Amino acid sequence: DACNYGYGHSEETYKKWREYTKEERLKHDMQLGGKPAGGAIYIGAGTNVQDGCIITAREDHAKLGEGVTVGHMAQIHSATVESNSLIGMGALINPGAKVESQSFVAAGAIVGRDEVVKSGELWVGNPARKLRDLTVKEREKLFYQADQYVKVAEGQGNVSTLGGNIPDTLIEYMMIGGGEEAANTEEVEAPSLSSTSPETPPPTAAAENKETAGKNENEDKPQLRPKA
Repeated sequence: DACNYGYGHSEETYKKWREYTKEERLKHDMQLGGKPAGGAIYIGAGTNVQDGCIITAREDHAKLGEGVTVGHMAQIHSATVESNSLIGMGALINPGAKVESQSFVAAGAIVGRDEVVKSGELWVGNPARKLRDLTVKEREKLFYQADQYVKVAEGQGNVSTLGGNIPDTLIEYMMIGGGEEAANTEEVEAPSLSSTSPETPPPTAAAENKETAGKNENEDKPQLRPKA
């Protein structure tokens, strides 16, 4: 573990360390633990980091502002992404780069070291270059997209609850509409969806009626005796 500032320090200590320049921090960390720790990863409120992303702070802080959308498989290494920006799927932001607020780095774009994406710009390609300025509607959509992803996250807030921390029978009971209140009642027995073997399904009412009808039919028929 190369992190010199994990849990356990006071907020004042963290604040002082954050305010160090890169050179001051590296020097201080070398004296403290013998290895430069690089920086920390800061993610603002309402920011969504999607599946498969990689964010590192090996050389310096990695900072994401508020309301940022980071698409699937994107990478951000010791770089800064300001508020309400969008980093497209598979994009790469190299160390020292800065994406200013309300900007859009397109899918697959590679932003080089120490490059600056100015506020309101669209960058594409490898190496990434400015294509044009975003329109007013496109800027507004950056806010809308971030809000929608937050709503998606809120809608999945109970997913962990239905994981492996409660009995399967209770999950099954809740899934078929028993409700939490009924499930907590001692008199109610939670049904098991796996109690019946799929190879031997229970007889249905239709099957029972058919069988009964067959018996009655045989009883009504005259019995033929073989000739002597």
